[in-house]
Amino acid sequence: MTRPRSIFALMMAFLMAFLVSCSSVEAKVPTTYTTAQIQQIQRYVPTLTEFRSRMDKLGTLIQKRNWVDTRTYIHGPLGDLRNTMKTVSASLLPKSQQQAVDLTKSLFTDLVNIDLAAKDLDYAKVTASYQKAVNDFDTFLQLIPKA
Repeated sequence: MTRPRSIFALMMAFLMAFLVSCSSVEAKVPTTYTTAQIQQIQRYVPTLTEFRSRMDKLGTLIQKRNWVDTRTYIHGPLGDLRNTMKTVSASLLPKSQQQAVDLTKSLFTDLVNIDLAAKDLDYAKVTASYQKAVNDFDTFLQLIPKA
């Protein structure tokens, strides 16, 4: 008589395994930042603020039509901006994360356009790309949670 009980127990174990594997637990997407997340993101705020002031310096170089220094400034003092923005983007909530990634890509497309236009000495294209880059950067900074 032990044989039917063993078979029944085995069938119940398979049934339970099947039911557990078919069920799905919905992962909750966080809607607010934890204190630790805010502190982690806030560590980058001084660096981003410094990069924002460097963008103003870039604007001054563009205004003076100093094309060599404009191109050098993009590759030099603004060179680490992309990594910092990517790091901050990864730390944001999912609802802001994709927008931050898109703004980062757009900002760097603008910087490439500034570089190319400066090489061609095209003041109108440089200023248009610079204004778009500043707008993208300012929008990115607004996504950062306040301390």
